[in-house]
Amino acid sequence: MVRGWMLGLLLLVAVAGTPARAGFPPSVAGLTQRSVLAGADSLQLKLWAYLARGDIAGALVMYEAQTGQAPPAWLLELQSAYVVANQVAGRCQQVARTIHTAFDKLGRAPEYIAFKTNQQHPYMVFDLGNGKQASVTRNGYHVAVKLGDLIYDAYTGPLGMRLSDYLSRLHAKQGVIWEQVKTP
Repeated sequence: MVRGWMLGLLLLVAVAGTPARAGFPPSVAGLTQRSVLAGADSLQLKLWAYLARGDIAGALVMYEAQTGQAPPAWLLELQSAYVVANQVAGRCQQVARTIHTAFDKLGRAPEYIAFKTNQQHPYMVFDLGNGKQASVTRNGYHVAVKLGDLIYDAYTGPLGMRLSDYLSRLHAKQGVIWEQVKTP
């Protein structure tokens, strides 16, 4: 029992005696809890917190309350990107630009992802949550935005969808391939 207690004390002394920032790059070592938490108060992070919950309306209200100004156009446009009216073939590129711009303005690193199918059978459909299918494209090309492991477009709504789930709901006669692209 005493030996276990002594070993625990020695480990505690060894850990406590080691500089907490040893081995970290100078940029990380210079961070303090205060500086990290100060960043958490930024308008950008507050907006992202609302958007990560899918609450675009809340983000708009919070922006006005915090700044006393109307929300910027890119934030207002984000709200319209996810409307059902955009769940039709031909709207994906504008929707992707809108979502990409908003995520970029919030300091994220969004990517455009192109989904393609055989040009002989250029139709793709997406399984909606209500058991119906929506036409995604008639030209064999669809684009969405990827952020982390989530895909965002008019079909996913503001919460996004895991890439694997998205691919399981996107269908084409000859299958679908996807790749990262620079522009929609």
